[in-house]
Amino acid sequence: MKRLFRSIINIKKNNKPTIEQAELKKNYRAFLASRVEPEETSFIKLYHLIEAHFRDYDELPSIELLMEKAYSDGDEGIVASLKDIVEQIPYIESDYRSILKEKFNEQRKDKLQNVLTKTWQIASAGSKVNKKQLEGIGDALEYFNSETRKLKYGNLNVKTQGDVRNPSEGQDAFDSFQKKKADPLGGLGMYTFYQKIDDTTRGLKPGQVMILAGFVGNGKTTLSTNLVYNGVMQGYNGLFIPLEMGFEEMRDMIYVLHASNPEWFEHPKYKNLAGKLSYDKVCYGDLNDMEEEFYKEVLEDFTNNEDYGRLFIDKPSSGLSLSDLEVKAYDYNAQLQEDGKSLDFILVDYVGLMQGEKNKRYKDSNEEVNAIIIGLKNLAETFDNGRRVRVITPFQINREGWKDAQKNGGVYKLHHLSGANQAERTCDLIIGSFMDEEMRNSGMLKICCMKHRKGATFSPFELRLDHNSKNIRDFIQAQTENDDDDPIKELPLDT
Repeated sequence: MKRLFRSIINIKKNNKPTIEQAELKKNYRAFLASRVEPEETSFIKLYHLIEAHFRDYDELPSIELLMEKAYSDGDEGIVASLKDIVEQIPYIESDYRSILKEKFNEQRKDKLQNVLTKTWQIASAGSKVNKKQLEGIGDALEYFNSETRKLKYGNLNVKTQGDVRNPSEGQDAFDSFQKKKADPLGGLGMYTFYQKIDDTTRGLKPGQVMILAGFVGNGKTTLSTNLVYNGVMQGYNGLFIPLEMGFEEMRDMIYVLHASNPEWFEHPKYKNLAGKLSYDKVCYGDLNDMEEEFYKEVLEDFTNNEDYGRLFIDKPSSGLSLSDLEVKAYDYNAQLQEDGKSLDFILVDYVGLMQGEKNKRYKDSNEEVNAIIIGLKNLAETFDNGRRVRVITPFQINREGWKDAQKNGGVYKLHHLSGANQAERTCDLIIGSFMDEEMRNSGMLKICCMKHRKGATFSPFELRLDHNSKNIRDFIQAQTENDDDDPIKELPLDT
């Protein structure tokens, strides 16, 4: 640590600087980017003195100035450290960056050892973490997952810093543009299959977080399930974690949705049953012989068609924290990688039912849910060593928000995300779903765009919800798939 600090302090020899200011600045920026942490108390204090001086004067301070400050503060620890630093040989350029990298890895190993030791203490005899008593295997595993996630985030192939005035950064930006230009399809993401959303967003991209906001009973889970199914139909591999509904309920809903796949409407034998398979009848075993035969054909196609993506549904036996979610995501990603595939999206139904980390203290439930939302964004951007993943989650609007939306034509505002201001700041796309009693009876769902980080929003529009099949479609889709005698076919498209 002494030689690392020697390389960012202006020390003269024979009235000449041993390192020029330009090189000191490069070293200092490399120190910041390395995430190496000063270890001893005196070095932590010294670091803050250097940081404050650089912030005020845009130069690294001299050893004389730091010594004078330490003497005036009466801090013998900093004085002793500075005297040791003067005797060291400095590093510059690539040597300095190489030593920083070694030091960072060394500190990470030490942290991992401390986490392992603490984990064993919690599992065997219990231990206090942040004034909270943790005890047993469950608490130990959650503590381990939470703490090791921080270590993983510190070693990712994700660029987070750079001097944008540096010509190399400009070249990097142009190379990135050329790459996107050469592959226009690379800018497309996972589509929702709802035209207004897809035209505006070009699909949900890896690293993005999408929130589906709505009041109780406003179709959040049904819309979520449709998005999961539509993703699988595009060949994307997903993890669906329901926190309210059971595994079999969600599994059967996905299967029944497949009976509404547009291809069945052209099937010579089953076209009259396409889109009409009832979820309730499947749940209660009430299908007639022909419906049962069709259902078996639907299951056969969904489970064996290699063109579809994979889908894992995982209903937690207890609560779900960010650490739990990350472990599940990496486990399923590892399974997919055995077949040369990878996890493309995660849907948690829903964020309000997730739990904060047991080893952390939260001021209130709002702080807890905000921390979870930030964690979901971190997971989306850093997953699989920077490959990234899409994250989708419903969020419950409060009753006042629903009442306001009812007066406003079914359109929510961002402040209706009660107690979750981080959703507005952090998420890339926030969609609102609204239904009143009349709309529910007529099978209509109002969709609005509350936020789109990377572009324009879309105007509110309505979807058709089939309560029997749980299928949600654009009205234009519904028009082409209904029987000729369906009255909706008589309506003009704009209606």
